[in-house]
Amino acid sequence: MSYPGLSSTRRFSAATRLRLQLAFARALEALADTYQDQAAEFVRRLKSRLSIDEALERYFHEVAVPAAIEETVRCRALISLAGLIENTPLREQQPPPWAILHPLDALRRRMQHVEATNLDCLLAASMSDEAVATMHVRNALATAEVLASEVTPDEAIMHYVRTFNLPAVDGQVIIRKAMAQWAELHPLPGEAQAFVRGPAAAAAGPRLEPRSRPEFGLRVMV
Repeated sequence: MSYPGLSSTRRFSAATRLRLQLAFARALEALADTYQDQAAEFVRRLKSRLSIDEALERYFHEVAVPAAIEETVRCRALISLAGLIENTPLREQQPPPWAILHPLDALRRRMQHVEATNLDCLLAASMSDEAVATMHVRNALATAEVLASEVTPDEAIMHYVRTFNLPAVDGQVIIRKAMAQWAELHPLPGEAQAFVRGPAAAAAGPRLEPRSRPEFGLRVMV
C-alpha cells in the first residue's frame, strides 16, 4: 500500500476532488490507527513467548505494514504499550529452560517452543490482517459514497483499491466484501427483507425505507 497522490483525483470535479482527498486522508489515519492497535495487541498476545521488542519486530515481519507509515505505527504502538513496558522488571536475560537439559532433549524442547511461537504469531497476524481488511472495506464504501454522483459504486471501490495500491489478492477480497455490503445498504425496490421488530423496536419509530441502488459499471477487476 502507498500513500494516495493528488493525481489519482484529477479526473473528478473540483468539489469532488476536495471531498475525495479528505476521505483518503481519513482513510490513512484510520489505517494507521488500526495497525497501531493490532501491533500492540500482537505484543500482548505474545508476551509470554517473546520480549516486547522481539514481538514488535515480529509483528512487522508477519504483517505487511506499508513502509510509509511503519515508523508512525511503531511509535504509536510503543506509546500504547507504555504501561506494559514500564511495568516490565529490568533483569538480565535468563537462559531458556531447555539449556540445562540433555542436548537431544534440549533440541526437542527448543523446536516445540519455536513451533508454538510460530503458530501464535500466525494466529495474531491473521487477526491483524482481518482487522485491516475490515477497515479497507469501510474506507472503500466511504469512497463510493463520495463518488456516488460521478461514477458507479464498483468503479469507486476499484478506484480506492488502485489508489492505495493494494496487492491483487487483497484487492479482490476488499472489492467483493465492499460490493456485497454496498448491495445490502442499497437494496433494489422490493428486494429488502421485512425487519423483525419487537415491541421496543416498534415504539422507536417507523421502519426505514430502503435506499435505491445505483447501477454497477461494466469494469470488473480480474
